[in-house]
Amino acid sequence: MDPIVTTTVIYASILALIALGFTLQYVLMGIPNLAHTTIAFSSTYLTLTMFLLALSPYLAVPLAALYGGSVSFLLYRFLAFLRRRKVSLVGLMISTLVFDFAIYGGMNIYAEYIAYGLKAYTSSFILREADFVFLGLPGILFVSVLISAFFATAFHLVLTRTRFGVAMRSIVENESLAKVDGVNVDRVLAISWFFVGAVGGAAGALYPLWFSMDPWVSTVMLTTVFAASVVGGVRSIYGSLAGGLVIAVTEIFGTSGLSDLFGPVMWAYRAAIPIAATCFVLLVMPQGLGGFVSQLHRRRARA
Repeated sequence: MDPIVTTTVIYASILALIALGFTLQYVLMGIPNLAHTTIAFSSTYLTLTMFLLALSPYLAVPLAALYGGSVSFLLYRFLAFLRRRKVSLVGLMISTLVFDFAIYGGMNIYAEYIAYGLKAYTSSFILREADFVFLGLPGILFVSVLISAFFATAFHLVLTRTRFGVAMRSIVENESLAKVDGVNVDRVLAISWFFVGAVGGAAGALYPLWFSMDPWVSTVMLTTVFAASVVGGVRSIYGSLAGGLVIAVTEIFGTSGLSDLFGPVMWAYRAAIPIAATCFVLLVMPQGLGGFVSQLHRRRARA
């Protein structure tokens, strides 16, 4: 398989899951969680730890899910505390940024700890050599796709087949009315934030098995995740999955094409591709892919 295709599939699988979490948190509480990518990518150091302990790096995935879910749950509790005290939306968004700084600091402290304790270079690392090979292809290709499919399917079933999913949808439609109907909004939101944090943590743990990881990846990826959310439709949960796929394909193939034309130096401008794609979608489809598909369904229903 062409390495560009392999990279795109892995990148799309990871990006779609993280974008799903970012969008769902925004839809449920109306707060752009600026700490979401840092929570997800800080779990990569669990993967590095497993590798340094001579264990399978994939053992880090369940631990990363637990870590990501727990930290996301704590962030929700912090935001819920502030909301009860009538903190403005801007104040809540800035609070997620403060939480982001705290996680970023903790991530760097842990990185320094394992650097000195396990004598490893942690400022930048990639763990492709720790992966297995199946049918001549890297194992992360299969694992990333399977994990993405699993979480996406599980989320769909929960959202459409369970009472919890009904409660979640009612909160999205009208939180005040959901409370009147007897929905325990605080519990539903807490569980939802734990779930998306777990999904993000699991996705982040897979990242260094194919891509280079450093402490600044989470900051760079925030722009990309935001772009995937906007392209998919900021209020479309399923659209975020499609947005992640579109941004991944555009970013990898777009940068590859530009590098063929203008030289390898174009890879330095890779982060500009998601921004350009976001601007294009906002001009053509202001509501994103999810909103565009919804409009088509409404037009067909009227016809």
